[in-house]
Amino acid sequence: MMRVVAGSTSWKPSFPLTQVGVIGVLLSLYTSVGYSQVLVLPTLPSLQNVGAQALRPQWAPVDSVALELMKRPGMDVVRYQADRLEYRANDGLMSLVGKKGERAAVERQAVSLVADTIEFRGRVDSVLARGDTIGMRDPAGGDEIVALGNLAYDMARREGSASDVSNTTTSGNWYVEAHRAAFSGADSSASRDQVFYGSNSTMTACADSIPHFHYSVRELKRVSNNMLVARNVVMHIQGVPVFWLPFIFQDARSGRRSGILTPRFGFAELVRNNPSYRRTVENMGYYFALSDYVDVAAGVDWRSSANATDADPGWTRWNSEVRYRWLDRFASGRLGASVHTLSSGLSNTQLSLTHQQDFSIRSHLTANLNFATSTTVQRQTALAPMAALATIASQLNYQRDFGPLQMSLGGTRRQYPGRPQVDQDFPNLSLTSRPISIGEWLTWTPGLNASSSSSQHLDGQGDFARRFISRADGTIDSVKVDRGTHNKSFALSTPLKIFDFQISASIRASHRGNDYPEMRTIINPVDTSQRSTRVFEKTWLSELDFDLGMNLPQFFGGTLNLVPSITMSNVGSGALLVRTERTGANWVSQGKRLSYGLGISPTFFALYNGIGPVARFRHSLATSLGYSYSPKSSISSEYLGALGQTQVGYLGANAQNRVTLSIQQTFEAKMRSDADTTDGAQAPIVKLLSLQFTPITWDFERARVTGKSGFATDRMDITLRSDLLPGFDVGVGYSLFQGNVLADSAVFSPYLESVRASFSLGAGSGIGGIFGRFFGGPQLTAQRDSTPIGSASMGSRQPLAATAGMAGQSIRGSPLVLPTGKAFEAQLSFSLSQQRPPVGGRVVEYDATLQCAPYRDLNPLQYDFCVRNALATPPTNVNALQTTAGGTFFRIPPQINMGVQSSFNLTPSWSASWSTNYDFQRSEFGMQTVSLKRALHDWNAVFGFTQAPNGNFTFTFFVALTAQPDIKFDYNRSSYGSQNIRR
Repeated sequence: MMRVVAGSTSWKPSFPLTQVGVIGVLLSLYTSVGYSQVLVLPTLPSLQNVGAQALRPQWAPVDSVALELMKRPGMDVVRYQADRLEYRANDGLMSLVGKKGERAAVERQAVSLVADTIEFRGRVDSVLARGDTIGMRDPAGGDEIVALGNLAYDMARREGSASDVSNTTTSGNWYVEAHRAAFSGADSSASRDQVFYGSNSTMTACADSIPHFHYSVRELKRVSNNMLVARNVVMHIQGVPVFWLPFIFQDARSGRRSGILTPRFGFAELVRNNPSYRRTVENMGYYFALSDYVDVAAGVDWRSSANATDADPGWTRWNSEVRYRWLDRFASGRLGASVHTLSSGLSNTQLSLTHQQDFSIRSHLTANLNFATSTTVQRQTALAPMAALATIASQLNYQRDFGPLQMSLGGTRRQYPGRPQVDQDFPNLSLTSRPISIGEWLTWTPGLNASSSSSQHLDGQGDFARRFISRADGTIDSVKVDRGTHNKSFALSTPLKIFDFQISASIRASHRGNDYPEMRTIINPVDTSQRSTRVFEKTWLSELDFDLGMNLPQFFGGTLNLVPSITMSNVGSGALLVRTERTGANWVSQGKRLSYGLGISPTFFALYNGIGPVARFRHSLATSLGYSYSPKSSISSEYLGALGQTQVGYLGANAQNRVTLSIQQTFEAKMRSDADTTDGAQAPIVKLLSLQFTPITWDFERARVTGKSGFATDRMDITLRSDLLPGFDVGVGYSLFQGNVLADSAVFSPYLESVRASFSLGAGSGIGGIFGRFFGGPQLTAQRDSTPIGSASMGSRQPLAATAGMAGQSIRGSPLVLPTGKAFEAQLSFSLSQQRPPVGGRVVEYDATLQCAPYRDLNPLQYDFCVRNALATPPTNVNALQTTAGGTFFRIPPQINMGVQSSFNLTPSWSASWSTNYDFQRSEFGMQTVSLKRALHDWNAVFGFTQAPNGNFTFTFFVALTAQPDIKFDYNRSSYGSQNIRR
């Protein structure tokens, strides 16, 4: 039955229509409207189901008369459905009664009430619904209420109560059941949200008929679109009570809100199972949402100082972070600060700034600045394996376009965990240009680069560890040598293209200096058997040079690609003008000579018939063959002496008659296509193997003069790649000569110096995957979930800036990153690096204990960390810092490492991840990370074992709720490495 109430100027409702509920509609019909104003329509089909369908009755469509009435102003629609309507005049009780097995229903303005019997008493007093199942739905509140037994509602106060209530919230997807409940409706005029109260309640986020978990709550309150709070809470998993909470709270408001940060602590922090256990609590603080564009978070982390040792001290860390987004200035970023104080007296302050800003469409600024006052403290307290090795890097860059020119100004800065060394590359200026055409015959592409870099507090091994100084009283004292280097460079290039002639011209200037004492072997240029050793307080090398060359027009383009060239090059391998510590302020020079060259770069192809799913095989051979000739010239002894060389045995000034060859081979397979060839689909092409060799040079004049090998290349690298294994990349590097290739004493003797290899295994790779891919089998792709397990959800606190830094709230991080468990997946890597054993000269074996000797008596803990770090990551560029020949050769021990990152599915519910790094030279693991994850429908149980390279060990176990990650059971046990260093 449906009644359409017609409006008139004489009839006015006794209440605002905006506040009318189900009761008000029916009372209005009964007391204020005559039958002449009511249109009766056929009865609708009965309701058959309970729940969501019962709360959303399917009303029959209205006819044309009702539609016309509804279009008139002042009309309001009330729909009701029942078997009969009963009215008692003595007490004013009106009842809607449904048939047996059916329910009565009333709806006005989408507010619906469904029950076996619906009773109205008085004008606007109350409504009472009875029945085994009662449903009420108010879209304004957004929630659905289902009651068993009875439901009472006061229309005037918009409040009600019910027994055995089930309520589903639309914010947070919580399902609430209460033995007794009370609720109040939303009121837009009074700015009041819908409120739900419950006693002896249960709530869960599991939608199953038998939930996997739930909370038993003594009392709860939920305000729609605002909050949910409960007290005296017992958590049940599979019906078993496991934990008691004094209260739980969830903010359901949209946007960001100020509030308390979620503290991070485990069960062992509350109840210690070992008297030696050290309590640790993190993230105790407050979050301030200052505006939609600025927020602030401040907190403190604390570790107990009870039973503290030098290797495992107690500490306090204060963290703060400001994030901002300035829309009309196109600027966003964050500023973080952390102050870390150890009970041993050491401290570390870390600052982090991230900023991005677009000044205009042509002007951009990007900054990511990080700074730490003590990298020793930072490394000592790091528990995550990567945090113990991560470089503290900063980048600053400003870019701007000026017409055809692009300018880039910026630099970088690096600090290293546990080491005092600081590398700074600032400022760097780069000016590049798009091709500037003057007519059709001239194209100019100028460029300019200027840079300045330095390295301070080098901790690598040197000739001298301490410097002796005379004190005022005549005594001798010693101080540690503070080693540093600096570099400056400038380059200007002006390449021109005139018709098909390409002219290259450039000017270069550079200065490189070492600010620490070094020993040099001085060779008598007259009698090379006479040698002496001198100590220079500082060493440096200044260079000034220019290049000029021309490439003639290309011949046989597309086939041989023949290119003649003429180049003005230096006689020796150095710059035109040089100045070193051996010449003082004087410049010495060498000459230049013309070099004539001819180069071809053809590519050869061969096609072979395929087999099986392979349609064709293709073998491509890309070659680059160059020939160059330079006449004989001379070079002064002063120039060679400035670089620490002599004329005896020097081959650089001889005539050069060279051939250079570069080869790259590729084997490919074109698979057969199952698709219709008319649809334009291309058959897939698989790269079976790619071989690439670095250029090799043979000098016929060198072979004639020396009577030995004519190789003029001192190193050769070979690279192999393939698509059959994802990420397959193998590289091998050889040193070809024992000694300097420019001297006649050099001996051709290939020596393996480096090996690198990496590849991936998984559902779509491996031995089976190779054949499956080759023969057209199905390919499976394993996916990895990069979300850190156990990290708290940000909830409504959305990030204002996407880039994280090393200070502030982002200083913490979970070392556990688990896969999804969908398929087996592994990444393997291997690396080998070793130096060729030197012959003759002054050779010093690298010794980490000597490098860290200054810390032995001052701070034993810092000494241990220094030695451990030096053994794990020995320096690799010690000899490259030398400016001239004749210095000490520091032999670094070989490094052989293998890394494995794997994830796999043990069972449909158990997944595992294992990451490790093994040092073959030291016969020990550098790091270990083992994680196990058990999916429990609405829960994730995680076991984690982590050993960082600094010796710190962590065991973690927690069970986290998927719907609310902050609700979890933690057990964390951390220990800080203190093993002794083998001396």
